[in-house]
Amino acid sequence: MFKSIYMKLFVSYLSLFLIIILIISFFMLNIVYREFTLQAEQNLENAGTRTNALMERYYNNEITRVELNSWINAMSYISNIKIYVLNPDTSELSASDGESGVELNSQIISDITEIMKGETVKRMNPIKLSSEDEVVYVGMPLEYNGQISGVILLFTPMTELNSISKEVLNTMLGIIAIATLLSAFAILRSSIRISEPIVEISNYAIDLGRGREVPDIEIKSKDEIGRLARSFNIMKKEISIAEQMRKDIVANVSHELRTPLTSIIGFLKGILDGVIRPEDEKKYLQIAYDEANRLKGLTHEIVEVAKLESGSTKLNKERFNLNNLSKDVKLELEPMIKEKKVEFILEEKVKNIELYADKDKIKQVLINIINNSYKFTDKGYIKLTINKKDKNAIIIIQDTGSGIQKDKISYLFNKFYTANEYGDATAGAGLRSKYCEEYSRST
Repeated sequence: MFKSIYMKLFVSYLSLFLIIILIISFFMLNIVYREFTLQAEQNLENAGTRTNALMERYYNNEITRVELNSWINAMSYISNIKIYVLNPDTSELSASDGESGVELNSQIISDITEIMKGETVKRMNPIKLSSEDEVVYVGMPLEYNGQISGVILLFTPMTELNSISKEVLNTMLGIIAIATLLSAFAILRSSIRISEPIVEISNYAIDLGRGREVPDIEIKSKDEIGRLARSFNIMKKEISIAEQMRKDIVANVSHELRTPLTSIIGFLKGILDGVIRPEDEKKYLQIAYDEANRLKGLTHEIVEVAKLESGSTKLNKERFNLNNLSKDVKLELEPMIKEKKVEFILEEKVKNIELYADKDKIKQVLINIINNSYKFTDKGYIKLTINKKDKNAIIIIQDTGSGIQKDKISYLFNKFYTANEYGDATAGAGLRSKYCEEYSRST
């Protein structure tokens, strides 16, 4: 049940919400209870102060005993407070509602002792007296002419306070129930909104791992989930490219290696079977050797192309002078080119062309293309021209070789496509458009 991320999110969020709302409710209920208790305490103190004033008027013969009791009864009725006025010996001097015989337990007797010393005692923790409801009380000294002449005890029942507390509690429970339902619905939607794309990505990842085609995930947000979906789409694209490259490499390797391997196997089998005469063995072994070297070169080129297309080849960029690099290339290739009695021309239309690129890779591109010109140029010249336009370096390689037929031009940058002027395959891996473009862009 709790294994899915949806249920984990839902239960976690809802539990956290309930804990928070219960803690808030607990503190609010305590605050309400304390406020009502403070209000009750204040009412008791005010009633005690007014009672003391009435007793002073009584002692001064300003009111009669009947009037005193009437005032105390009225105040008791209005305030829902029971008022007792006691002599120092705890005998009753006056009481509200004509009640008599206030119950004096050990706590109250101990408090009366403190009150007679001039202290005001407040007991706001509910106590129970005989069959009465729980009450709280305040005890105050009865003062007359600066002397303590008795004790005023004021009791108020907890019935009203308990009723209000229950009403507040029920109201808060109702609010909690409604808030919980609304929050559960909101958390449910939020959990679904969070978990659905994660589940979708998970399912797509499983299908992708099994080699199935999966569509791009729709990116609906710009948060972490959106970034996860975007990353998945990028990963899927990269995996698709890598898979296609793997298929292409396997196909290319199979195609490119089959011919030289067939030649090598055929010549070696002819020698072993005695079909080839002993005096011709050296010639065919040389051919097999040349084919093996060709295989080695093809393998190297295939690996380099694979690295380049997979993005694993890193460019070591540096600042260098293109003019100097071109001179180095000319110096390196000129002896080989002159063997064919072909002239190698370097034309520098702009001096001191500075580049920020991978120097070795630029050199490799130049050598590869000039080598290609060398293969198909038997007379005339090979010309390397370097120029600059705005912030771009321009490199042009021209030759007076056989060129390529017009109907073959569209295949010029196909992978491993090579052809002579008759359209026959030749040695080499062909021109690499992406290979050349990748490093030319670094300039």
